[in-house]
Amino acid sequence: MQSRKVVAWATILLLVLGASAPLAAGTRFTEVTVAQARELIQKRARDAQFAILDVRTPEEFAEGHLSGAVNVNLMAADFERRLGALDRGRTYLVYCRTGNRSSRAIQIMDRLGFRSVYHMFEGILGWQNRGFPSTKSP
Repeated sequence: MQSRKVVAWATILLLVLGASAPLAAGTRFTEVTVAQARELIQKRARDAQFAILDVRTPEEFAEGHLSGAVNVNLMAADFERRLGALDRGRTYLVYCRTGNRSSRAIQIMDRLGFRSVYHMFEGILGWQNRGFPSTKSP
């Protein structure tokens, strides 16, 4: 009897997940681990259509950031305007300290029509915990 309930719930879960798959397939954003982000950065190192966005405060950015990253502070009053000035056709890797602010940033990027965004959801802390290199601003 209990196995029938498990099968029934599993079937319902599969139907729900199957129905939502087309929505997920249409997204322009990809969640990546720090290891995947590092690989992406290495592959796209000389690609002018690839950019790294750090959405932390300037003070946090100065303490350590990914090499080549541009600081666009999510907490700044002009954040959305600054994002709006960026080329929506480029590919972006977005990160913050732990993934919370960058999650909000990519939601705004979605609303603004950005087409290719990678979200390093573990943030710079995950990056540093793996022993990957970061750069400090003078």
